[in-house]
Amino acid sequence: MFVSSTYVDLVEERRAVIQALLELDCFPAGMEMFPAANEDQWTLIREVIDLSDYYVVVVGGRYGSVSAAGISYTEMEYDYAISQGIPILGFVHADPGSIPANMTELEPVAREKLDAFRAKVMTRMVKEYRTPEDLASVVSRGLIRAMKHTPRPGWVRGDRAMTDAVRTEIAELRASLAEAEKRSAEAAHASVAEIDTSFAHGEDEVDLSFLVRQYRHNTPQTFVLGFTWDELVELLGPSMLDEAAESALRKAVADHALRRMDRQVDAEGSELPPSLTTWLVEMADDSWGHVLVQLRALGIITTGQKKRTVSDTAVYWKLTPAGDEYLVRLKATRRDPAA
Repeated sequence: MFVSSTYVDLVEERRAVIQALLELDCFPAGMEMFPAANEDQWTLIREVIDLSDYYVVVVGGRYGSVSAAGISYTEMEYDYAISQGIPILGFVHADPGSIPANMTELEPVAREKLDAFRAKVMTRMVKEYRTPEDLASVVSRGLIRAMKHTPRPGWVRGDRAMTDAVRTEIAELRASLAEAEKRSAEAAHASVAEIDTSFAHGEDEVDLSFLVRQYRHNTPQTFVLGFTWDELVELLGPSMLDEAAESALRKAVADHALRRMDRQVDAEGSELPPSLTTWLVEMADDSWGHVLVQLRALGIITTGQKKRTVSDTAVYWKLTPAGDEYLVRLKATRRDPAA
């Protein structure tokens, strides 16, 4: 409910109107929300009027502050409410001549504009008032009549906003969405049941580089180790049955490489110490990137989709349905037919 009027001369009248509206379970809005009338606030005023079910205008003895166009904000609000088709409830003072001089327009131009605005409002159905109490009474009766003859949507509690029909429709939509998601998941699983074997895989080998350095030693040595793609899938796959952070996967390959280097040192008599337990090993960036690209090209892995906190900036990877099936075939133990 938007209440429009001048302010200084109608403080008591506005207070009485707002009290009357509250007693009718209405939410009044008006210039109390806009402490200074200016062009910047006009957009906000229009938005509030748009949200109002009814528009109440009270005309007293003053025309009010004017915009750059020379039109008072009260008249601008009135014209806008009419243009939007919002029901208007107009109230004018029954005896303007009895209004105290300090509550009236003394300047001739402003007085002429007030008379013209008053005449504009009275071209519609209006009620007259003499005192704030009288105004509150006619506003209450006028609003009750308007709500009966021109019902508007109004405001309702959130827990009462939905009808049984709407609740049923929402439940049906949710069920349909769940079924569609299930079918989509099944179709996706069926369509990617096999990896793309046009890329190197299985027992095909790839050389991967690792940087090895001793604690507090700044110059790393490079070790190159050969892996089969199946070896890498068996190594990384179990961690990605759910989702795994890229850093953890990369470390798993480095730890595996460390164990292989230790055995290689024993066998070849390398210049590295016989035991690498005090050495740091990390996978070279280009080698790790090669592993990721290849496993994605094969259709074995994809990026994780779980929601995480904003502070968690890690990259996560998981097996695709095809990757899951491929891992099962690699690692599952078959029963001996002869047993």
